[in-house]
Amino acid sequence: FGILATLIWHYSVDALYEAFILLRSSNHYLMFSGGLCAGVMLIPLIVALAAYFRTGTFTEESPLTNASEGVARAQHEAPMETTPEVHYQPYSKRRLLAVLIVTVVFIALAAVAAGVVKVYRLGKDNKVGVTRAAAIATAKNYLNSVHVNAASYRSAAWLRENVDQLALRYFLERLPVPKAGQIIREASEPLLWEARFYRPLEKEEHLVFIDAASGKVYGHEHLLPETAPGASLTPAQALTLGEQEVAKQGYKLSNFVLQDSTALKRPAREDYTLVWQARPGDPRNVGEAHYRLEVELAGDQIAGFYRSFKLPESWMRQQEATRVADSIFSGAAVLLGIGLIAGGVWLFVMQVRHGTMRWVKSLKVAVVFTALLVLFEINSLPALGRAYNTSISLANFRLQVGVSYLVLVLLAGAFVWLLIALATSLYPESWQLLDSGARRMWRRDAVVATVVSFAVGAGLTMFLAFISDRFHHYAFITYPGPPAQWGSYLPGLGCLVQSLLATLISVVILAAVIYGVVRGWRRRAWWFWLGVAFLLIALGPGSAHGAAAFVFGWLTRAIPLLAGVVVIVVFFRDNPLAYVTAMFASVIATPVMGLLSEPSTFYRLNGVFLAVAGAIILAWLLLPRSKPDGRAETSPGSLGLIS
Repeated sequence: FGILATLIWHYSVDALYEAFILLRSSNHYLMFSGGLCAGVMLIPLIVALAAYFRTGTFTEESPLTNASEGVARAQHEAPMETTPEVHYQPYSKRRLLAVLIVTVVFIALAAVAAGVVKVYRLGKDNKVGVTRAAAIATAKNYLNSVHVNAASYRSAAWLRENVDQLALRYFLERLPVPKAGQIIREASEPLLWEARFYRPLEKEEHLVFIDAASGKVYGHEHLLPETAPGASLTPAQALTLGEQEVAKQGYKLSNFVLQDSTALKRPAREDYTLVWQARPGDPRNVGEAHYRLEVELAGDQIAGFYRSFKLPESWMRQQEATRVADSIFSGAAVLLGIGLIAGGVWLFVMQVRHGTMRWVKSLKVAVVFTALLVLFEINSLPALGRAYNTSISLANFRLQVGVSYLVLVLLAGAFVWLLIALATSLYPESWQLLDSGARRMWRRDAVVATVVSFAVGAGLTMFLAFISDRFHHYAFITYPGPPAQWGSYLPGLGCLVQSLLATLISVVILAAVIYGVVRGWRRRAWWFWLGVAFLLIALGPGSAHGAAAFVFGWLTRAIPLLAGVVVIVVFFRDNPLAYVTAMFASVIATPVMGLLSEPSTFYRLNGVFLAVAGAIILAWLLLPRSKPDGRAETSPGSLGLIS
């Protein structure tokens, strides 16, 4: 019954778990032991590969099957891998008229909200004017100017959001969105490059913060070990040094009052934390929230300078309180997720039993996905310096990262392989997406559906932004974070690969969900209505305070969901090309516009590359290709696959 294979698998899994613990050690003997423990599993694989290359065949399967032991299921004939006939009904004139009306209405809605109403969107003015390399160079020059030898440190840099989201929520409950955004910008720079300078196996580090827009130094943090020697200042001396730093940062001490002064005795020095609070009437104070400046001293050195808001304790407790409604909404979301996963597993098992999975074909697509994922990880290597813990050696860290990336890539590739095999077994005609000739039947309607989805998306986005701007007391508005790929080697390449991966995974998962929903709807199954009930409950925002905030949050989630369902049912229908093109176009549009709008030439060039690459992919999907005699492909009715 194949128990030997199960034992080998069980050993391999346990050995890998133990090996990860050993591989994280800084001791080379333990690292080697971990590699040996996990590497033993490769010996049977190497022997099997050698035997295969020597004989050119695999072991005869008959003695290895359950049938040889007298146990076997009823035999099912494997289905022939034939290309299914596709019966696609193109848009009628009435549906095309509906497309025109919907597109015009939603584009007009977006134009009115953007032009006439002038909706204010937080973070729209955040620009990245300097590249990662330029930020590191600026940080090095700054450290050298304060007598720190930057060349003796390793460096890394990444973009970080410098906004207190909780303070923003407090402001929005009391101020209009533009005013809240203005206070955030006056209090700090919302987007920064954080440059880290470190040495392996040393705790001392320097963090230099660079304004992403102007490229100016915003702050400097010096991290020292607790045992590092230093001066032991008196409270008066520490206060004088702190006041000098506040003035150096461009603040007038007359506008602030000393709120707190804390001394901390270290083994070989004395540290201080000094806090100043803006006086009443300061425009950065909102309600009971007060703007604060904090200076940290390590001996007689400035260890850090920080800006923050002190929010009322009562309001903080209210935000952190867990209510029965929170548990209900989060519980419904968890149950819905478990149900979707269980349904996906059930579908997978059923399709495997029916023998409809095209494993080899799906594997080829999964290999392409895996290659893209490897390319994506290589392009994102500059971000690794952020995760490095200097308490372990750099070689050990690189080994951990290499093993983690290898496992991640293999697991992700295997997961996508299973997803593709499942989705294409549910919709066998989707394989014709790889055939340029077969795509002709879907091209026109795919373009129309993509245009409709963009119009509806733009209109709904601006409409929701408008009502959130008007009802900001109840809206769950957050300050947008930094684009993740802007800190990679080539942001355009990173965004392109990310868009391709997101399109593939999203379309495959959506295909499985649609299949399950249609199946449940047609059968009026009990689990379908139970899932709908959980979905309606899960749409409720668990962090809402009061009935009005709950209703507002529920509607802002339900409206886009309902619009998406209507667009899929009416316009996307059974057109697989429409799902692919609309998803890819929507995913890639945001980074294209973001890169092209940046002031830096480096980012604009990456934006041009991304736009051209995206246009080529969409053209390959949507534009007809010429036949050998030079004539363009014509009507979908001429496709031989359609009876």
